[in-house]
Amino acid sequence: MADIKQLKIKIGSTRNIKKITSAMEVISTIKFQKVKKNADHLREYMNTFLGMLSSIHVYTDLFPQPSLSSTRQLAILVSSEKGLCGSLNSLLFKQFDAEYKSHKDNLDVYVIGKKGIEYCTRRGYHIVGSMHLQDIFVSSDLAELYTLLSKAHTDGNYKEIRVWYNFFKNTMKQIPVGFQLFPLSSKKFHEFMKTLDITLSPQKIERNTHYMKLEPSKSVILKKSYDIMMNVIVYGAILHNKTGEFAARMLAMKGAKDNASTIIEDLTLAYNKARQDAITKEVLEIVSAKTVIEQ
Repeated sequence: MADIKQLKIKIGSTRNIKKITSAMEVISTIKFQKVKKNADHLREYMNTFLGMLSSIHVYTDLFPQPSLSSTRQLAILVSSEKGLCGSLNSLLFKQFDAEYKSHKDNLDVYVIGKKGIEYCTRRGYHIVGSMHLQDIFVSSDLAELYTLLSKAHTDGNYKEIRVWYNFFKNTMKQIPVGFQLFPLSSKKFHEFMKTLDITLSPQKIERNTHYMKLEPSKSVILKKSYDIMMNVIVYGAILHNKTGEFAARMLAMKGAKDNASTIIEDLTLAYNKARQDAITKEVLEIVSAKTVIEQ
């Protein structure tokens, strides 16, 4: 009877776990769809923004290569606030550590997400700032990071700035990426735009290359345009990471739900078998007792 009782408790506990994982799967699916919608809005914005850049690029170089004496680097590490998303964070951290572990002394890290903060603190990286983001966020939530990037670009304190995130390729696959924000070349910028499925038609470029007067000056326009480019890339990178996080959690919860269903079936089979054995044993005892009495 003790085994039957334990099996019944296990079945009840596993059913509760299945309910929780099913609910988390539904929540992750809804959030995944919302973040994908924001990514679509980003593409619409970038189509207009690229049209403006194509016009400005006729008059000034948007991608100058500065000569800096500084040896320090700045890394922006994008991670999740919560776990239960498979190996999403661990694969990114592994690649991040492989890149910087040999020269931590020349590295400053700005971390987004609780998991990244815990990792960098544990590994002894120098954290210059951190941020906690809600699951659904807007660009204005990143104002602190945008200010840091603008100051770093203006002061020239870093020879290189990179953003580390998980690139969302599809629901089944997220790829750890370390994208170089500064110095940024035209080729790398357009490669990043291509990963976001953002393209500019030749007609739009031609329409926007008419005479344009740049005010207040080319240098100011260049500085502002570069800042906007960095901000857009960071925002897109965080969107990709969030999309990958929800997709990974959605799959993890689906896997947990399916595993719970399998365990429930196995436990139910064992429970029914144990109960049948107990019933058979009781019947045999009754029959045996009756036989003894009759004799």
